[in-house]
Amino acid sequence: MSAVLVCVLPARGHVGPTKPIVAALLADGHEVTVVTGARYRQAFAELGARVNVLPPEADFDETDLDGSIPGRAGKRGLKLARFELANFVRAMPAQLSVMDLDVDVVLCDPLFMAGLALAVRKQRPRLLALGFLPFMPPVPSGPPPETPAERLRGALVGTLAPWLLGPAQRLARELLGTDPGMLFADWTLHSDGVLQMTCPGFEFPRAGAPLHFIGPTTVSGTGEHPLPPWWDELDGSRPVVHVTQGTVANDDLGRLVEPAIEALAGEDVLVVATTCGGRLRPGALPDNVRVADFLPYDELLPRCAAMISNGGYGGVNHALRYGVPLVVVGASEDKREVATRVTWSGAGIGRTRASASPRQLRRDVLAVLAEPRYRERARELAAEMAAGPSMAEVVELITTGTATPARPAVPPEGGRPRP
Repeated sequence: MSAVLVCVLPARGHVGPTKPIVAALLADGHEVTVVTGARYRQAFAELGARVNVLPPEADFDETDLDGSIPGRAGKRGLKLARFELANFVRAMPAQLSVMDLDVDVVLCDPLFMAGLALAVRKQRPRLLALGFLPFMPPVPSGPPPETPAERLRGALVGTLAPWLLGPAQRLARELLGTDPGMLFADWTLHSDGVLQMTCPGFEFPRAGAPLHFIGPTTVSGTGEHPLPPWWDELDGSRPVVHVTQGTVANDDLGRLVEPAIEALAGEDVLVVATTCGGRLRPGALPDNVRVADFLPYDELLPRCAAMISNGGYGGVNHALRYGVPLVVVGASEDKREVATRVTWSGAGIGRTRASASPRQLRRDVLAVLAEPRYRERARELAAEMAAGPSMAEVVELITTGTATPARPAVPPEGGRPRP
């Protein structure tokens, strides 16, 4: 039996892919302690894990970020990104105060900056990062530049990076009492491995990166999200196009969900939108639109011909698990990175911007539906995911450090992932 400490920020997109791993560790007889926010204490306690709640200065409410994080309100764009990076680092001492390190393994959220404090130590438990975000180190990230425009963009990012990352890096040095010898955001490169929740075909090549591709782990069934009354309409009589802005950047559904509804009104498709706590503007919906707050993705996605997303890494990889091609429009948080990967991988069309017009969305969605290459590539990525390790093999990797070789890439039967 191993003692495992799991450290995860209190956000739905971080907790969702972590819970199945915790459940599998517990089912295999391992001792698991989870460090997270008060909002998710019960979710992990119900699995049977011991839970240490983050101190108030390191906790937050993802449904009210401005209200629960002092100093955040009023900031936008790059100034908000700069503030949030420093705020992640600022939480490090409070995080460490509730972490019992008398364990064999630490599984750590890449934005949980106690991971940086552990990565610089010579004596520590084995440290693994939870890869439910795009793998971005070394910063700046991106595929190798091939065109003059890409090289120019890389130069601009390199120029901007010191201003963007500087305050967080200085704070990290101050809190650690020494120069960490690495960029604070690159600590996962110095871990003992990253459990990257995708497949190799969806991540840029990284020389020397300690990546273990385990595929998406999130489970989204009817036990958590009941089926709506109109579910029987998803009977295959017309293509289903799902649209979502995820669980964080959904304060204004006018960026993507509402333009997508307008773009596809009157088309021979069934538009299924999830608001995830956001609110649509009042008014009648087109006849071909159905709306729910949340839906069970493991039931919905196998019925979809395409998905429109603002670029949440978990949701995008959940779609690829079922071979669903994508239209992604996103620029906040890590979503620019995800949109870039969608285009680079060939599984859809990615736009690195905050919003899109109905005209642009209509053109992109119809292209993804009409051109077989997008669905064929999405299915190839689904096959890569199906060839990855089972959850039992992920548990073995975590507890023993032994990785299982990938299986031949055989597409999952019926579009379903292999258990």
